[in-house]
Amino acid sequence: MGVSIDSIHCHKAWAASLGGVNFPLLADFHPKGVMAQAYGVWLEGPGMSDRATFLVDAEGVVQFSEAVGPGGERKPSEMLARAQAL
Repeated sequence: MGVSIDSIHCHKAWAASLGGVNFPLLADFHPKGVMAQAYGVWLEGPGMSDRATFLVDAEGVVQFSEAVGPGGERKPSEMLARAQAL
């Protein structure tokens, strides 16, 4: 699942720009950032979430987390390898 503070309309446009995605996108839009706050990645000053990845197992336990800053980049191949190792 992908989660961001953007609206569902932004998610649709982003997914379309990639040619579609095969996973659900959740809009943490209103009240803005509630999920980001719960996971400790809400940045109060700029009013946005950090760019972060959480891998959660079938029991709901966070097995991996990484925050890379709002402009940071993540490597999808590394995330996939971590997820497959769960």
